[in-house]
This record gives sequence, structure tokens and C-alpha cells, in this order.
Amino acid sequence: MCGINGFSFKDENLIGKMHQFIQKRGPDSNGYYTDANISLGHSRLSIIDTNERSNQPFKYKDLVIVYNGEIYNYLHLRKKILDLGIELKTSSDTEVIIVLFDLYGVKAFKMLSGIFALSIWNKKKEKLYLIRDILGVKPLYYKHDENVKNIYFSSSIYALKETNNKNEISEEALFFYQNLGRNDSNESFLKGIFKLSPGELIIFKKKILIKKHFLKFKYKKINIPNYEIKKKIESIIKKQFVSDVPVALSLSGGVDSNIVYHCLRKYHNENINIYSFYFKDYEKFNEDFRVARENVKKFNGKLIPIEISYKDFINFSEKSTSALEEPLRSEASVLNYVMANNVKEKVLLTGDGGDEIFTGYDQYRSIYYLYLINNINIFKKILKNTQFENKQFKRLFMEDSRDLYISFSERNLYVDPEKYFKNFKELNVNSLKLNHSKKKDFKYNLDEVIEIDIDTKIPNDYLKRNDAIFMNKGIELRVPFYDEEMINLFLKLSIHKKFGFRGKSKHFLYSLFKNEIYNKTKRKWGLQSPLAKWMKNELQPFLKEILSPGYYDGSNKYLNFDEIHKLINLHKEKYFNHHLLWSLVSFQIYIRQNKL
Repeated sequence: MCGINGFSFKDENLIGKMHQFIQKRGPDSNGYYTDANISLGHSRLSIIDTNERSNQPFKYKDLVIVYNGEIYNYLHLRKKILDLGIELKTSSDTEVIIVLFDLYGVKAFKMLSGIFALSIWNKKKEKLYLIRDILGVKPLYYKHDENVKNIYFSSSIYALKETNNKNEISEEALFFYQNLGRNDSNESFLKGIFKLSPGELIIFKKKILIKKHFLKFKYKKINIPNYEIKKKIESIIKKQFVSDVPVALSLSGGVDSNIVYHCLRKYHNENINIYSFYFKDYEKFNEDFRVARENVKKFNGKLIPIEISYKDFINFSEKSTSALEEPLRSEASVLNYVMANNVKEKVLLTGDGGDEIFTGYDQYRSIYYLYLINNINIFKKILKNTQFENKQFKRLFMEDSRDLYISFSERNLYVDPEKYFKNFKELNVNSLKLNHSKKKDFKYNLDEVIEIDIDTKIPNDYLKRNDAIFMNKGIELRVPFYDEEMINLFLKLSIHKKFGFRGKSKHFLYSLFKNEIYNKTKRKWGLQSPLAKWMKNELQPFLKEILSPGYYDGSNKYLNFDEIHKLINLHKEKYFNHHLLWSLVSFQIYIRQNKL
């Protein structure tokens, strides 16, 4: 894992300025390459072949690569290269990528199993290639200056601010944030700076920019015995243990991270550190931690508990927002920041992703039940155009998975956001930014809703948060359940099989591994924290300080402070709209930091 920068002309001073924003991502070494038509920068977090021979930018023939990520099948690909009689100078995955590219061109990118954002410069052809992994685990941002026909790219949004970017807010990014508490736009919060979409390839040659949706999921309908499915899940998780430095695990009481723990015990020889957080003075929210502690004790592991208190939200909200480089509603940003401060290893494994692929969320179970009812709904055609006030009736008579998605999305958590955000516009199916899930005809089923999550919530909330927060501390976060192979094989697994006869969330996945999991939480609610309680009491002064015109005088054009002040008091009285309240906090911090 690393940080990369670059642009399509020579300027050693500018590449140095941009480098300061990626330094934390790769503290082990720094490198630059320039010629008349390119400037490249790299900061390295050494994990595979830690020898300096693998430092970047890495050159091979007429090619130069800067690369951020991890290729989990690089040993297999390395053997393929050696079998061709080609001599390799390192044992790194970086050299494997660049040699494969020399052999196969852009087709080489489709051979990679891993997480990556990279740039390859062909000096002879004066051609620049940028690509981002299929799910968007690793970030890559770019700016295309159409006036002078230059392109800039970076792992960091803020690095691209150094390219004389106008300091203006993106209206589309703001629109998505007001509705969802995250940015689903292709444009970053800073106008003119864009994201490469997951799986997108950009080719830049002679001032011409070409974009392609290059890496695509290939979903499969498998019909193999359960024991074979179990073996396959284990093999996918196991391949992400590859590392020349110690790894660690973030463990909860849920099924997913405990399956990763089982695989570590089975396939990884070292006794690793296991991290789990708990909330000070709030036992109600600590079931995850208690179960994780029991499981680690059962298998004689080493648990490092991490305490979270309300003071962490005061101390780290601004710091986590700065690390994210965009506002994000989720309070998990602060929790991740505290954990990152405590993790000693360079590599941290998590169980993130099992809830999407194997239907662990409550809303997925609700959609599954609606799908079953919808199939026998004899009134659907008769009442098709009826306007229902009741939310459940509305859902029952929807015909499009995009409507279902919005109905169960984070927008559903907010009450009257138009009272607090000025110039608020309501999200609808036509405003969704879809990538892999884009199609002409949408039906009414859970698989399509999960596909939309893969295009929206997963890269723009979960993966963005994980990468930005942990890489800010030089820690690579790995997510085996978000592996491309895991998604291709199991996303389309029979929905009835996943829920079982009794319609239980994650029934099938747990049934495969129940003998390897000592204990699990009684009911997995997703992230549960006492933030709403703290905002009612201990965090009231913090809320009033941040959510006031005096905190940043430029925020009056975005926020209605009279209504926000009422909301703070209303929440103190009766727990009201706390998701929106924290979204406002993150937004206010961000616009002050960037003077927007």
C-alpha cells in the first residue's frame, strides 16, 4: 500500500508539493521520476519484498509504474512470467504488474486479483494509463485541465488542490451528501477534481483523454456442494494473508470477522494481535466486544482492547474529517481513527463485506420478505397507480429495484433534511450514479439492490473510510469478503439459500462455519454506538460549538442555523434525528477546513 501522484508534464517543484499529501500513506520510502512529458511521485508502505530494490517509481524497459495496492495472486502470475523464461530482479508484485503489462498491454489488468490504483507511463509511446480496482478499494482522483490539455492524478484529493484548482464546492457532491451523508458523485467535493470509477481505465496520449469501463464483474450461478463452497470461501480469504510483514485482525462478535479469524488460525502460522473496541460506561453497546473477547480467549489468542469514549468524538472528529478529505456522516470514521492510532502492524484484516454478499443487514431481510410477497401480490396490477401514504405499502407496490434501494437507503434515516440544509433537493432514481449496476431494465429483487450498494455505499462510504483513515496512519486494511472472486461467485447465490427456510439473515454463511465459530452475537445490528446518547448529554456543548455560525461564517449559505439549534435541543429532549445531526457536524467541520 502506498500513495501515488503524477501529471503530464515536467515540474519537479509541483510533484514535491503534491507529495506532502501522500507521505503518511507510505512512510517507508519516497521516489520521483520526471522526463519532458511526465512527473511521477510515490510514497511506499513496504509489505511485499521490503527491500529497496522494489521502491517506486519502478522502471522496466520503456515503462515506469507508480502503484498503490496489493496483488494477492502475484505469486501465481510471477511463476507464469518465469515460465516464459523472463528473469525478474525482485520478488515484488510491482515488478509482476509492469512485466505483465509489457507482455499483454491493458489485458494484464484483468489478470490481477487484488486491490489497486496505479499509473503506467510508456515513455516511447508517450502514453499514460490509469486504472482503479473493480470495487474501488483503493482511491484514485484526477483533474483534466481542458484549457492546456494536461492531466493530474493522485491518491489524495488535497494533493490536487496544489494544481491551482478553484476552491469551490461541487453542487452534485453536496446534493448527494444532503441526501445520503456521503458523496456518490463522480466528482469530489472540490469542484473539478474527479474520481476514477471502480474498474475504470483512463488512457491519456497527446493531450487526448479516453475513459473506459474496463474491469467488470462476471457473476456466476454456481451449483456445487456446500463443503466445496466452504473450501472456496476459505481459499479466497487465505490468499489475502500474503505479506512479508506481520498482519493483525479487527474482530467483532459477528460471523464475518470470526470466519476470517478461523482462517487465520487454520492457515496462518503466526500468533497475531487481535483488536476490538468497546464503549466506556455503555455495556449495552458492548456485546460485540464481549463475544470477540470470549472467542479470542477460547482459542488462546492475544486481544488488544480499544476503549472508545465521548471524548474521542471531541478530540478526533476534525482529524478524521481531515484524513477523509471529504465529509462523511458515519460515526465509524471516529471509531476507525481511534483504532488506527492503536494498531501496531502495517496490515489489518477485517470481516467487512459479508453483510452485503451473504445478506446480513436487516434491510436486506425486509426486502427479501417484500420480494416474496410481491410475487404473490394479486392486487399489484389493479392498484399500480395508487398513491399510498404508508411506507410499507409504497414498497410493496414498487416495480423498480432503484426505488427499493432509495426507500431503504440512508435517506430513510433523515427526517426533514430540507429544514436544515438550504437549497435541498430530493434524491430520485434518475439522480443515482450507477456504474457496474447500470442497465436498461430494473426488476424488483434483492440482488439488484445489493448491486446498487456495490456502486454507491460500499466504495463511497465503507471503502473510502477504511482506506483514508487507516492509510493516514500507514496501515493497509484488507477486506477479504469484498474480493472480486467472492462477489462473482456468491452474490448471485440463491437468495432462498442465503436466508434459509426461516428467513434468517446470513443463515447460509453461518451454517457453513458454525463449528468453527465458538460464539457470535445474538443479533447483528451493524454498527451500534452510544453516539446518540452522548449527543443527548456529554456532547451537547460540542454540538452547539460546531453547529453555530461562529464556528465558520461561510456556512450560512449552506445551513439553516435556527432550525439546527432547535434540532440540538429536540434531540436532548427525546432522541430525534441523530443521524442527520451528526451529518451536519461532519459537513460543518469539512467546509471550515476547506474554506468553502
